[in-house]
Order: sequence, then structure tokens, then C-alpha cells
Amino acid sequence: MLHEAFQEVVRTHPDGVAVQAVDGEELTYAQLSDLVDRAAVGLLGVGVQPGHHVATRLHNGPAYVATILALARLGAVHLPISVQSDRDRLRWSLAQVPVRFLIHEKHDDLFETPVDTLAVNTLLAEPAPRTVEALPVESRAGVFRLLETTGSTGVPKLVAWRQEDLLADRRQWLSYLQVTAEDVFLTMHPLDVAHGVDVHMFPALLAGARLVFSDPAAPPDRLLSALAESGTTIFSALPRHYQLLADSGATALPSLRLPLCGGAYLSPEVITQARRHLGIRIRRIYGSTEFGIVLGNMDDVAQESRGMYPLPAVEVALEPLSAQTPALGEILARSPHTSIGYEGNPVETARAFRDGWYRTGDVGEQTESGEYRVLGRVADVLATTSGRPIFAPQLEGALEADAAVREAAVVPPSAADDGAAPLVVVTPADGARAADVATAARRLLREHGVADRVRVVDELPHTPVGKLDKPTILRRWG
Repeated sequence: MLHEAFQEVVRTHPDGVAVQAVDGEELTYAQLSDLVDRAAVGLLGVGVQPGHHVATRLHNGPAYVATILALARLGAVHLPISVQSDRDRLRWSLAQVPVRFLIHEKHDDLFETPVDTLAVNTLLAEPAPRTVEALPVESRAGVFRLLETTGSTGVPKLVAWRQEDLLADRRQWLSYLQVTAEDVFLTMHPLDVAHGVDVHMFPALLAGARLVFSDPAAPPDRLLSALAESGTTIFSALPRHYQLLADSGATALPSLRLPLCGGAYLSPEVITQARRHLGIRIRRIYGSTEFGIVLGNMDDVAQESRGMYPLPAVEVALEPLSAQTPALGEILARSPHTSIGYEGNPVETARAFRDGWYRTGDVGEQTESGEYRVLGRVADVLATTSGRPIFAPQLEGALEADAAVREAAVVPPSAADDGAAPLVVVTPADGARAADVATAARRLLREHGVADRVRVVDELPHTPVGKLDKPTILRRWG
């Protein structure tokens, strides 16, 4: 289980730096292990037992890491809640399962929550005894974590993972990346989302590597400095983040051996800009909160025109969308170690997991070389005058390649509005006039044979992990 795997790393790397906080504070593996003991003792002291649900609302840092590992040690069920959650989302999360405690930092951020609360400083206040009684493995065999999906569909769900599956999946990821104790992971993503905890935290701590936290609100130039100064070797971000880094200035990152990119459509232009301005060759990855990483390409080459391959122990198939488009299909994936579905939602679980396959909801194509290219969501297909479909993410990439456009969001019409034009919302590049941006966007839409419904705005909203918040975009400008 996770606790035993972490303790094995502590035994072999006690003096290695495990975690570096945003303020520069460093904890060795031995010190982090002591903090985990204190968190476990504190949780036992308030009555937390295997199977109890414990929510957290914490910023990234050593205390959050220790709390996650302590919950794994006790066999409790972790429900992470973003510090950016508003009152309604916080109450929704707490209403999904019988939460025993909500661990927090500041009481005035809790909106009078309907459950008992526990300050993380109080939890970690008392020194732990030298030994904490080990719990039998079978008491930790149930669900360990309920991770909220991003809500990109507008309907949030909680994805349930068991410890044994999560550990096996992360070990496969470690082997795939060839991670060693010499590696340095830097994350700006919160540990409430898979991009932060599964792509960065667990791989680092299970390999004896260093985990560096960066301020998620820091401007791109400060993030660029953090990457360079920390000697980061593994970093994963969305395409938007790499574009912002490239735009902030030419700074070489010679230590960054694996600049990973996933979570949204990656245009060739972003790959090119990152190589020219940062001296890095982006590696493509593709996965989901429900499944883990499905596809990747770690080849150290320019990947503008490249696709990805299934990870070891992952099978992939394409289910054709229609007889008219046999080369395009919904991506199906299966693995011996993945989530068990959506907590308390058997209908959605049955819809997404069928006959051993996870239906991703994404459309892909397979090249003659066997690589897979991810084109967008099934719901992202846009009708064109030529009859050849185009996907919303590809159209966004084409819009952003125009000098007048800084960022673009394309929201397809709903099934109920079949035949309607997609909503296209763009922001101006520095110095560009709104009228010129609208003209450029409409010209490009005509070139692609897509109906015209353009809005020009100052800023586009994003989810906590950095994706376009399309439900909010639709509510504001649809």
C-alpha cells in the first residue's frame, strides 16, 4: 500500500529533500515521515478510522502532503476540495458522502460548513510518539480517494480510486518515465487534481525525488525562474502554460529533461514556440482523472506532427463515430489498474465503464505508424460547409495562431441546437483592437467553413488546473 511504499523510500533516502514549499522551506524524507506520523496521530485522536471520509481544503505544501499520506496510512477516504471552491461547490462536495471532518487552514474561508472542522495546524501541533501502530493492509483495501472531475461538462462527479490500483498505476508511470531519486518535479497544480497529485506528487515521493511547489498565482516569468533555479527535470503543464512561458522571454531550461504536456489540445505552434524560446522538446501525454495516463510519447524529437502510443499495460481501441468517418473513433482504454467509477453514481459509471473498457469521450485517429492523435471531445465535432468535420480544440489552435488573437474558446452548439453556430469567444493580443480581432476571427471561420458567432472579451475564465471553463463561458456570453 501507499504507506509501506513511502516508508521504503524513507528508509533508503532519509536525508534526501522530499518537499520544497513555495516559501523555500525544505523537508527531508525523514522529516516528512515524522510529519506524516503527527498527522496520523492527530487523526486517530479525533476518531478517524478506516473507511471514514475526511475532506481537505488546503493549499499546496508539506502539511497537505503529510495529510494525504496520513489518510492513506489510516485507510480513510480522502475528499480533496479546492481552496477556490465557492460556497455552493463546497456544500455540494460535502453533501456527496458522509464527511467526518473537513481539514482547513483558515476558518473564515469555510462559509459555515455543515460538518465538523479541524485546523491543519492543530492536527500537526503535537509531536507524535516514536511509533504508530500499523494497520492491517486489508483495512485499507477500500476506496482511498474521491477526486472531483474538472466539471468541463458542467456536471461534477467524484472519481473513486482504491489504494492498490493507484499505487500500481503510479509505479507503471514511474517506470515509463524512468524516474530516479535525482529527479526534481515542480508543480503549480493543486494537489486537489490529478495533474498535481498523480502526475507530480506521488511519482516524486515514490521514487525518492524532490517535489517543488510553485505559486500557482505567480506570473509566467516567476514560474520560468523557479523552473531554472530549482533544476527541475520533470514538469507537466497545459499548452496554455507553455505558451505563456514562451511568451515571457527566451530562457533556456537545460535541466528539464521531460517537459510533459496534456490536459488540452496541443497545437504544433505551441510546441514550436517552446522549442525556440525555452530550448525544450515537449512530450505529449494524454489521460483522465478516471483512468490515469492512457497515451504518451517520450521521444526526444520535435513532436509537432507526432502522435502518441499506449502506455505499458494499457490497451487502446477506437470505436468509429460513424460509417462516414471510419478513420475517426472514440478512444477506449483498459488497464488492470484504474478507478472503480463515480461515487454514488451507478448510471454514469455504467455509461463510462463498459465491458472492461473506459469510454473516454474523446475522439482520436490512428496513423499508419501506429501512433494515436487526440482530436477533441465527441461533443467537440463542428459541422462545416465542406462536409469534413473540424474539432473545437483544433479551431481554437488555428485562431490563436493569428497575431491578433491571444486566446480563443470554441463552444459547440448543444444537441438540442443542432444546426446552430458554435460560440466563439476570443481575447485580443497585446495592442490589437477588438474590431480587428473580430475581423480576423470571422475570416478564419469562413476559411474553415464554420458558421459565425464571435464575441471579443478582455479575459477568458479558467478552471483551477488552467483549462478553459467552458460552462462559465457559455453562461456569460452564450
